[in-house]
Amino acid sequence: MISAFAIPLDQLSQGPVTSYRCRVEESWIDFNDHMNAMYYGIVVYQGQEKFSEFIGMGADYTDRTGLGKVIVQSTLGFEHEVRGDDELEVRSWLLGVDDKRFHVLHEVFSVGNGRRVAVGEQLDLHFDLESRRSCPMPAEQRDYLTQFSRIQTAGGLPGGIGRIIRGPGHAPEAHGKN
Repeated sequence: MISAFAIPLDQLSQGPVTSYRCRVEESWIDFNDHMNAMYYGIVVYQGQEKFSEFIGMGADYTDRTGLGKVIVQSTLGFEHEVRGDDELEVRSWLLGVDDKRFHVLHEVFSVGNGRRVAVGEQLDLHFDLESRRSCPMPAEQRDYLTQFSRIQTAGGLPGGIGRIIRGPGHAPEAHGKN
């Protein structure tokens, strides 16, 4: 049984789902007079928590099944500065799913100027809370998530997927050179 909190597939449209909105608090502003990096992570996580409900993988799924999901890989890219009292909106995508894995992207936008300010990408793993090990999800849940992802991504994918950090001396052309 799919969660009552999950978005019905016939009500889902292409593109991201708005999962979270907030206003930047004064305490989030650092000595550079912009939002401290750790708060981007909090905003993305709040979006992730709400998006988990939207895809039927929230707390009620865990309560009913003893199963859940855990983040096993996460990246956060900063694209534009956020200042005090800005309003932010998280738009979330389920990019793909298989028996055990979920590929999720959260775009953070400034509501005031409509500009994307950050991107959080993660890989979640379906998890048995009793054995503390990964496990396949029930077929009904996997099928729902597969359809959810197909609908969301049918119109194309957002930019910024699969970013790799390459620091000084680690550019692709630098590999293999002495």
